[in-house]
Amino acid sequence: MRWFVLTLIVVYVLAFLGGFLLGAWYVVELSGRKTMVYAAAVKSEGGGALVRIYAEVRPGDGRVLLSVEPKTELDTQTSAEIAAYVAQKLAGTPLVFHDLVFTIRAPTVIVGGPSAGAAMTVAAYAALTNKTPRTDVVVTGEILPDGSIGPVGGLMEKLEACAENGIRVFLIPKGERYVRVPQVVRKRYSPAPGIVVVRTETRYTTVDLVEEGRKRGVTVVEVSHIRDVLPYFFSQEQAS
Repeated sequence: MRWFVLTLIVVYVLAFLGGFLLGAWYVVELSGRKTMVYAAAVKSEGGGALVRIYAEVRPGDGRVLLSVEPKTELDTQTSAEIAAYVAQKLAGTPLVFHDLVFTIRAPTVIVGGPSAGAAMTVAAYAALTNKTPRTDVVVTGEILPDGSIGPVGGLMEKLEACAENGIRVFLIPKGERYVRVPQVVRKRYSPAPGIVVVRTETRYTTVDLVEEGRKRGVTVVEVSHIRDVLPYFFSQEQAS
């Protein structure tokens, strides 16, 4: 009986040590992973710009941290938390002993909104799986808890930024291929001799982003779920 008890004690001790060592290895193995993806944004003064989104895994207790440079009105904390949640499910790697740190670096002040959510999900997934995402692919769209991609604005400006920076593939939310773009029209008329009046009007035209992208050398693709997005960032065939 005493040998049986001693055997159980030894088994429990070995199991505890094995679990401890495995957990320690898991923390060390996952920690320090950092990756970057580009995202498209709208500048506060107008026009589009590319921003860098970094995701880094650090030892911690499951927190999701966010830093935006320069400081803006960009409210993406909720998007960051959803992105981390979705990325964990896709990677099969729960953040129990780690923190996920997002850093958004923009060349100028950008307009706030949830449009960086899909890109943050890609960055987080890449960090958790130790994969390197393509840097010639950009995705814009809100990320929802079920992984679906929600609509966003400023797509024409974002497409222009992609074209200007050599992006090959621009992924947009499903159903937003056609956008209304404002155009300022100035009319001059003379109500009386020697008097010239200039009237400014804003007219809207419908633009096909797929066709517009083709003209600018960018392949525009509609996506509805983050699972549709990942192959473009991690597969040479999809993005070519």
